[in-house]
Amino acid sequence: MADFDPPTDLLELKRAFNVIDARCEEISAALPSNVAVLEGKAEFDVERQAELVEARSDRLRLVEEINRHPWWSAVDDRHAAWRALHQAAQS
Repeated sequence: MADFDPPTDLLELKRAFNVIDARCEEISAALPSNVAVLEGKAEFDVERQAELVEARSDRLRLVEEINRHPWWSAVDDRHAAWRALHQAAQS
């Protein structure tokens, strides 16, 4: 695999994505299941649902920014570059 050195701004976007993705998981886990709500065993949490919608919107915006970054057009193996970006963002 070729060595890929993602630019700093792209690395920051990926790290921001990781944070907001974890936030989406956290909010989702705190919401009652749709089945429980339909069965009357739990109440629909409007505030948390709105929070989740906003977090998902932020996550989508970050995905779009990451994928539109000009660095991708300069790499010859996008899959390997994506893995390098993922690894760099984890460290």
